[in-house]
Amino acid sequence: MRVTIAMACVAGALSAAPAKGSAQSARAAQSDSVPRTPATRWQFEQCMGGLSYGAPLKWALAYGMGFVRESEKRDWCFLGAVKVGFGGASMNVGLANSLGHWGSGTAVTAGVLRTFNDPMGATAKRTYVGGSVHLWPLLALGGEVGYYTRVGADPAGLSRGRGMVTWSTGFGF
Repeated sequence: MRVTIAMACVAGALSAAPAKGSAQSARAAQSDSVPRTPATRWQFEQCMGGLSYGAPLKWALAYGMGFVRESEKRDWCFLGAVKVGFGGASMNVGLANSLGHWGSGTAVTAGVLRTFNDPMGATAKRTYVGGSVHLWPLLALGGEVGYYTRVGADPAGLSRGRGMVTWSTGFGF
C-alpha cells in the first residue's frame, strides 16, 4: 500500500515536471509533492489475541481475525475468534471497537462453547450457545462476562441448570 502511494506521488511529480513555465503548473506540482493519506478502508487481518483465566475454560489462549477498519480515533473489527483452554473451547463472532491510543476498547460476541472433561463451574462434555461482553479499559488488560445456555438432551439425574455465567480476565492485543 505504501509502495502504491509512493509510486502515485512519483508519477504525479513526473507528469507536472514538463509544465514548469506557468504559476498554475507550479502550484499543481507543489500540491502533488505533498504525500496524501489513503482513505480509510476495511482490511482482513488479525483483530485480537491473548491469554486469559476464567470459567469455564480455565487458562485459555484466544486468537481472532476479521475485517478491520483503522482510523486516527477509533478502530472497528468484525471478527471471528477461537478460544481454547484446559476446561473447554469456544468459537465466536462479533464486533470489536478500540478507543484511542491507550489499548482500551469493547466488544460484543456470540458463539458456541464446548466443555472438556474438567471445566470450571459447568457440566463436562456439553455444548453451550450464548454471548459475551468484553471490556479492556487500559493497555489490553481486561475481561469478559457472558451467559451461555446448554443445548441438546440432558442425561438422567443431571441436577444443574441449563444456563451458566462465564467470565475471564486477562491480557490481549
